Amino acid sequence: MPLRLPPRPKSKRSNLLTYKAYLRKRWVEGETNVKVLLEEIKAQGYNGEYTILTTFLADYLRLVQEPGLPPAQKGVRYSCRQVSRLLGLPECDWPEKERAFLSYLVGQDEAIGQVRDLCLRFKVMIKDKKPDELALWCQDASVSAGLSNFEKGLRQDYSAVQQAIGSVWSNGQTEGQVNWLKTLKRQMYGKARFDLLRIRVLARNRTIHLN
Repeated sequence: MPLRLPPRPKSKRSNLLTYKAYLRKRWVEGETNVKVLLEEIKAQGYNGEYTILTTFLADYLRLVQEPGLPPAQKGVRYSCRQVSRLLGLPECDWPEKERAFLSYLVGQDEAIGQVRDLCLRFKVMIKDKKPDELALWCQDASVSAGLSNFEKGLRQDYSAVQQAIGSVWSNGQTEGQVNWLKTLKRQMYGKARFDLLRIRVLARNRTIHLN
């Protein structure tokens, strides 16, 4: 008798597409574990294998977006000089982007708010030339940890400070001329002698008068 080979078994066709709607529903609900989904559809009659389901879900549309962390924000750093300058401004002049920070800073620390109020009072006192307010200001500043040393320095030459506040004269013009001379020296790399500086200053003044 001739040798006959056993018939080749027909491959079993997977019925995975039957459960496509169910898999989609479970995926939307947040179940993305392949093993769990495999057990669920097998209980309903799925005849395929784990690898078939894995391949099918590999290209599956991820309908559920996992919650992500909020975008990182770069922290803002302030130097002592920046904070001092900002706190020295009246509240109406605070930059809009710094307003929340400054309000929080002043509100959270009583000492900071006290020093700021005293500094603003001192600036107004000098601007409006009110030397009679100096005594009260010194009294309030003496109990402030941030300004007590400054107040002691004023006390050492109190009469001169009071006179300076009320005087119509100032050394602003002198300081301006000194700064201008320093600028000239920097233009010549700081090596200008007196005779050269004298010529440049006199030449500038002559040009101004001629104009």
